[in-house]
Amino acid sequence: MTKAIAQTYKTTHEYSREINAALIAACALFLMIYSLNVYRVVSRTVALKSVENQTATLTTAVDGLDSQYLQLTSKLSPDTLSEYGLSQGQVSAFISRTTSLGSVASRDHEF
Repeated sequence: MTKAIAQTYKTTHEYSREINAALIAACALFLMIYSLNVYRVVSRTVALKSVENQTATLTTAVDGLDSQYLQLTSKLSPDTLSEYGLSQGQVSAFISRTTSLGSVASRDHEF
């Protein structure tokens, strides 16, 4: 056992420069990987914040347009539409819902 320890010590003493260089290279590699990961996290966080700001801006714009739409549609009635030349159309053909049509629709096409 003592001989094995002495042999290990002799080997490590002979290659101590190479071992230290390998350890320093490994540390440098891990430092580069760590800094790359930190950069990626920071850049993705900044991009996410930018998207959140754009989403807030678009939400505000859509809310404004929605309120304008509601204001405009609340003023519409058949009488005001007739002032612009619009009238109610006539339905030329009507397909009644039969029992066979209802069973086909509920069985095959509706979930």
